[in-house]
Amino acid sequence: MKPIDVLSNAIHNKSVCVLRAKDDKGDRIVEPHIVYEASSGNILVDFWQTDGYSSSGNLPSWKRLVIQDIVSIKTLDDHFQIRIKEDYDPSNRKRYQRIICSVES
Repeated sequence: MKPIDVLSNAIHNKSVCVLRAKDDKGDRIVEPHIVYEASSGNILVDFWQTDGYSSSGNLPSWKRLVIQDIVSIKTLDDHFQIRIKEDYDPSNRKRYQRIICSVES
């Protein structure tokens, strides 16, 4: 299954994922919230990262990746709540040029 398909299912079900992107030195534990097309034309995912590898070491926090940079991903049995308190805002049209999928309340 392609990363975008796994992410779409995880977003629909509010499932926590473990993923690794190219150049990562370990896995990331993430709560995917939205897959979208940016103004650059790239397809990205924004997620709340709770644990695992982070080049900045700043966790938990919002992170984003280009979908094509994801080299492995799988869903876990854990589920998450939408991160409204952490400023999740899918109406931000400057960032989200075209929403492919996003969590629903």
